[in-house]
Amino acid sequence: MDSTTIRNRRLLSFATAALLTAGLSACGGTEDTSGNGPAAEPSHSGPVSMEFWGWAPGYDKIVDQWNAAHPNSKVTFKKIPSGGKGGYTQITNAITAGKGPCLAQIEYGTLPSMLVKNTVMDITRYAKADMAKYVPSAVSASSVGGKIYGVPVDVGPMVLFYRKDLFAKYGISKPPATWAAYKADAEKVAAADRSVKFGTAPGDGNDLAAFSLQTGKSWYSTHGDSWTVSIDNPGTRKVATFWQGMKDKGLVTKTGNAWDPQFDKAAEAGKVLTFVNAAWAAGGLKSDLKDQSGKWAVAPMPTWSAGDGKSASNGGSATSVMTGCKTPREAEQFAAFLSSDPKAVSTGITVGGLYPASKAGQNDPSLAAGDPYFGGQKVGELYKASAAQVPTNWTNGPTYQQVETDFTTAIGQGTLPAAVTKVQASTVAAIKQLGLSVTGG
Repeated sequence: MDSTTIRNRRLLSFATAALLTAGLSACGGTEDTSGNGPAAEPSHSGPVSMEFWGWAPGYDKIVDQWNAAHPNSKVTFKKIPSGGKGGYTQITNAITAGKGPCLAQIEYGTLPSMLVKNTVMDITRYAKADMAKYVPSAVSASSVGGKIYGVPVDVGPMVLFYRKDLFAKYGISKPPATWAAYKADAEKVAAADRSVKFGTAPGDGNDLAAFSLQTGKSWYSTHGDSWTVSIDNPGTRKVATFWQGMKDKGLVTKTGNAWDPQFDKAAEAGKVLTFVNAAWAAGGLKSDLKDQSGKWAVAPMPTWSAGDGKSASNGGSATSVMTGCKTPREAEQFAAFLSSDPKAVSTGITVGGLYPASKAGQNDPSLAAGDPYFGGQKVGELYKASAAQVPTNWTNGPTYQQVETDFTTAIGQGTLPAAVTKVQASTVAAIKQLGLSVTGG
């Protein structure tokens, strides 16, 4: 194991603010050992050429916008599979072979594991001054151990999507503001028709993490140079127990994905009233349930305590400068353009369906206007309010894919509380296998 990898693994031991939840031909800068960021890269007197790998729709158009405005700093975009479907493996293999990109799309939850693999570069010295442009939770999500490893692009503020017409049919006068009210409304609907489900239960690790984030209880923390895994914490157990109770009573569907065929079929039959997910999930409604335009509306995510306003985020990604990049300064400049240039941000919204991490971007005209699908409702205001109320104390761990896989398997085999217990143990074991110090919470 080389010294840089050892250093990065130690840095991960001090991670305090990496959130939940997506280049140039081989680029060679190194990081210094003083903690002051990358060593000074060679000056570049001529044109710069960089490769950027990612999968979000619209990124190719943003690259074209950059190239038109920056003739001496050309970026070439390569579309790859999404990270979990092979993109991260492709990136890692390319970097190992010395043929990696200079920039790549990295989901927030994956940043720590990419750092363990020594594939992302510390860009603190270049990016720190611009971090005030983004919502705090996104800055936390892009950082590990107080150092910046990506420029935030988008976030997934959680909201409640609900059927106005079905609420009226079952005598529900307003969307539930608390989880207690959510349960009461679900019981009211079930009393009228047992075949109708009020919503959808968490179906995987991403879902459960998002709901846990709202409680302010992180799945990880650090003590000295050791990780502590606290997936089985009071907040997550409260979430798991609540949703398992809803499932046991038949109040919600067994699937947690509001855009899968089963959900679509139930929605078309008027058999499901709500789902709670990120702003980007609106795209699934608009594409899969076109004929229900005007029937759906958006409300704040229900809270555990009345009036506390706490929300959560699910998904989002940063643009990271990858290890081996010979032009990190120029790479960070492109990343900042993608995330904060008004035209680029607008493209990400309208073409990619991204909800921006940029504070200014959240005021884009396309988000401020009424949304025809939601009956002209100004849903952007709700997304913005949610994004501002996401806790910033969440820490992601270095084995994201293991956690996601283990949760999906465990949820399919048993109850949600049992899954929490199982994944707590399997995650401690997985981190030990990385050679990191770890204890259970």
